[in-house]
Amino acid sequence: MKKQHLLHFFLLVFSTVSLVSCDNEPIDSALNLADFGDDVINPTETFFRADFSGATWTAEDIEVYVSPNSIRIAATRGTQEEGFAFFLLDNTEGNYPGNENLLTFTPAGSEFGYWSYNPDDPDENTGSITITDIDTVNETISGFFNFKGYWSNDFVNNILPIVFSNGSFQNLPYVTESPTADTFYAKVGGVEFVDTDITALELTVGSVNLISINARDINDNAITVAVNDNLGLGTHPITTTSTNNTQANYKFNNVVNNAQTGSITIISKTPSRIKGTFSFVTPGPTSYTISEGQFDVAY
Repeated sequence: MKKQHLLHFFLLVFSTVSLVSCDNEPIDSALNLADFGDDVINPTETFFRADFSGATWTAEDIEVYVSPNSIRIAATRGTQEEGFAFFLLDNTEGNYPGNENLLTFTPAGSEFGYWSYNPDDPDENTGSITITDIDTVNETISGFFNFKGYWSNDFVNNILPIVFSNGSFQNLPYVTESPTADTFYAKVGGVEFVDTDITALELTVGSVNLISINARDINDNAITVAVNDNLGLGTHPITTTSTNNTQANYKFNNVVNNAQTGSITIISKTPSRIKGTFSFVTPGPTSYTISEGQFDVAY
């Protein structure tokens, strides 16, 4: 998926944020959308808004992308692009739990933001977003959301979470992204890892820009590798101290196992596509050897 200027705050953190099962729930037929405010009274209106900190926030600019495996929504305002960014791990109508997907709000001019994920309690029900309608004829999307956001800088612990309530959006135009012919291959302990979904993104984590490649299997186990986007062609080692340049992990049964040794080789790289190979080993007590890794993806 190509990087968009309004989507730079779609963040995935390897050791602290592990997205678990991404199955979204169908919409409850008993829901009355009128209970969520007057937004449904005028069905032709287009808007994105939410309440927090005693005020109603309304978007000025909106970008939405629907791909075969995800929905991305960015709603911003102002020259410093303050706003909400959502990354949903499916592309259908339904309810998406906040702690299993990515709902964020980034203040103006900040490198960090409020995420729908509690690093001290990953299982906390932080809220959700519900996609109520995907109009494939007019290519618009509508829904509502509520979530508690935790500050994303792990080194700052004196910032209280914010509750975002009465969030709603209606008739947002979306762009359909076609498959990008991405490929991924690896073995785990000598056995082929059979992926069912590949996601590649350019991410900003603190002051570091990373190109992240994630592949998931049918059981939501996942292999993730990432490189600093400043790195050039060649082989780059993975060590426990190289978090600013190369990262990798293997998630098995919802446990993230970070690589301790290994390497990532960049074979070719353009502003929108990267190709390479990798291998790494995670430490015990259960150690995993990831070998023969290959990727060729758009980001």
